[in-house]
Amino acid sequence: MLAPWIIGFCVFTLYPIVNSLYWSFTVKRYGTAARWIGLKNYELLLSNDDLGKALRNTVYLAIVGMPIRIGIAMLCAALLARPRRGNGVYRTLFYVPSIVPAVASGALFYFLLKKGGPVSSLFDLFGAEAPLWFADPAWAKPALIMVGTWALGDLMLIFLAGLVDIPRSLYEAADLDGAGRWAKFRHVTLPMISPVTFFTVLTGLIGVLQSFDQAFVFSQGVRRGRLTGEPEGSLLTYAMLQLRHFQDGRIGFAAAMAWVMFVITFVITIAMLATRRRWVHTASGDLA
Repeated sequence: MLAPWIIGFCVFTLYPIVNSLYWSFTVKRYGTAARWIGLKNYELLLSNDDLGKALRNTVYLAIVGMPIRIGIAMLCAALLARPRRGNGVYRTLFYVPSIVPAVASGALFYFLLKKGGPVSSLFDLFGAEAPLWFADPAWAKPALIMVGTWALGDLMLIFLAGLVDIPRSLYEAADLDGAGRWAKFRHVTLPMISPVTFFTVLTGLIGVLQSFDQAFVFSQGVRRGRLTGEPEGSLLTYAMLQLRHFQDGRIGFAAAMAWVMFVITFVITIAMLATRRRWVHTASGDLA
């Protein structure tokens, strides 16, 4: 009974994983046999001129974009957790953007924010100069973060489930002790939703490290068949750089990049799991 799944897993998952690891130590191009070169691909990766730029862009999205997205999602969940008329409608409206495909939302915002688009025309109507979202490196990544923040319904729903699950007796006890709103948020809400926060931070970091779709749509930076992450490489993420080498036919080098990203993701995950006892609490108040 398990044979169909086991066969599918071995053929379509396990074999590609093992094969990519082998290719990362070889020179492999389309239609040619792999030639073993040891750690040469990894040495070349460290000397790649665009690697630092791609890593800086990816880290920027993680350090700046992810906290903004999580913070706004938590705020929206807190507002929608209070019982009031029409909550179901508001929750639906907040969640709908998250089910829009990333490429579609990126294309939509590219149309809205591009020079001469609706937003630019609105600025002109008030006599102001619209930011050059896709031509100025200083505005390119903020535009990308704005699109990611627009589709925060999935995070909002997770935080909403965590907030609704907090026992009301804890807030009542805090009221008896004279705690204000900030004190209740600091000493009751944050500790009680810390498992949810841990989950969103961990999955958010993994998602940011693999960011590609919207950055690719926004960049429009394909020069001589190569992804450049325009303007001036401000949108060149690690995943885009990997795809560029894959399109160049450097399959072995692209495989090495994939395994480096796996190691980075694995180390971050292990580090977060090792430190979770310091700030993640269970519903009973014990450390997780």
